[in-house]
Amino acid sequence: MDAFITAVNATLPTFFLVALGAFSDRLFPNLSIETLSKLSVQVFTPALMFNALVGTSLSLSDASRLSFTYVIYLAALCFIAWLASFGLSTTQKRGVMATALFGNTGNMGLPITLFAYGQAGLERAVIIFVISIIAMFAIGPTILSGSGESLGKRFWSAIKLPPFWATIIGVLFNVLRFPVPEVAARSIALLGGAAIPVMLISLGIQMRRSWVWDIGGAAIRTTLIRLGVGPFLAFGLATVIGLAPLDARVLILSAAMPAAVTMFVVAVEVKGDYAGVARSVVATTIASLFVIMAVIYFFPA
Repeated sequence: MDAFITAVNATLPTFFLVALGAFSDRLFPNLSIETLSKLSVQVFTPALMFNALVGTSLSLSDASRLSFTYVIYLAALCFIAWLASFGLSTTQKRGVMATALFGNTGNMGLPITLFAYGQAGLERAVIIFVISIIAMFAIGPTILSGSGESLGKRFWSAIKLPPFWATIIGVLFNVLRFPVPEVAARSIALLGGAAIPVMLISLGIQMRRSWVWDIGGAAIRTTLIRLGVGPFLAFGLATVIGLAPLDARVLILSAAMPAAVTMFVVAVEVKGDYAGVARSVVATTIASLFVIMAVIYFFPA
């Protein structure tokens, strides 16, 4: 019973804030999601990531092992999604691969991991989030469009994002034991504290604006790959590679996150299967409520 209550307490507050974001968009339809997103990516999230890593007790070797395992997980899941999407049109296949591969490790992954596994869990989730950002913006457009012409350019654009550099600086400060002035530390902590609610409210607004009722077969495939195969794949890799217990739990929980809403934005930009991507985002988000609770129940802190 305690494990079930922990799972509920870790999951429902996150979904409540997402619902609040959707309701806010209904009350205030002229809210600028672009402004909220820019504040989140450029200011609040980097502060959260720096604050999480500057005082972390996570060793460099454990962080490297977790990063390596997550990259292997992404590669394996991409291959599985490619196999499972046979019979679909080329455009649909690309949409399934992109949405199955890239989970919402930021807006949902960070807060749920914090609630489930505390500050130590958040520190590990930040590492997964950074890798996800780089992969999502560098590889995601290539998968959706089928063109690799600007892959290098997209990769460099991805690592220019502030969260990446906040992670690097946070790790350097931690490893080299640089002191952070108290004024700066408190300011960064305040900014970082705004990251999670802004992330979740932004997600709710994005979800409402891209919501569809017609799910379709491709979205069901994506849901089965992302939430049915993903957590088991993460568990298997964590066991084989020998991740520390908390590292393994965070990896498995990250694998249970729904498809990233950002992929819908990318699909529109590159003229991919944005309608199919929207369906997959909706389907995986609904289903993820139960999968996330199950993961936290069976893999408690």
